[in-house]
Amino acid sequence: MKYRAVVFDFDGTIIDTEQHLFDTINRHLEMHGKSPISLDYYRASIGGAASELHTYLENEIGKKETKALYDDHHTNSTHLPMIENVRKLMESLEKKSIPMAIATSSSRSNIQPALESLNLPERMSVIVGREDVDEVKPAPDLYLKAVQGLNLNPISCLAIEDSVNGATAAEAAGLGVVVNTNAMTELMDFDGLQLAGKNMTADQIDTEFFN
Repeated sequence: MKYRAVVFDFDGTIIDTEQHLFDTINRHLEMHGKSPISLDYYRASIGGAASELHTYLENEIGKKETKALYDDHHTNSTHLPMIENVRKLMESLEKKSIPMAIATSSSRSNIQPALESLNLPERMSVIVGREDVDEVKPAPDLYLKAVQGLNLNPISCLAIEDSVNGATAAEAAGLGVVVNTNAMTELMDFDGLQLAGKNMTADQIDTEFFN
């Protein structure tokens, strides 16, 4: 199957924000004398709205302190580098004039500093965030909105994801899906999904889907 565009997830796919957020959450919890959350509890929130986690944090340390926690995360995640495999893939796609988009469950306003630090607004044809849709992943809304912005049929677009929630959303929207996991998502069960590929290098993705 050959594709005409790529839609990237952001957190954990383009930059490794997942480990950064997990560490930031536990640092703030410990600052307030609270017990740290477990990896398994955090992993359940990856790729989606994370509403249960957000409510838990507000109950533990308060709304003002939870906002400060997330502000800390978004401010300091601007220093995170782009994942090398994704950087190579983007460069290859640009050489072929393949349009690219981002579909993220995060708020665009929150990740704007990180996007700009990586020069992504100039490189992406479309950037869709949680404020642009009624439901975030695992609902298909974000991917459907991104594909609409690209003016393409979903079946002609490839999604790059790292989580079950994200891959589920992309598949439900009709896109092909490659999952490249990270330390936070490598143990997730993707067996229920019809993936186009998993843990593929930039060269493998380029050769299989764009040559």
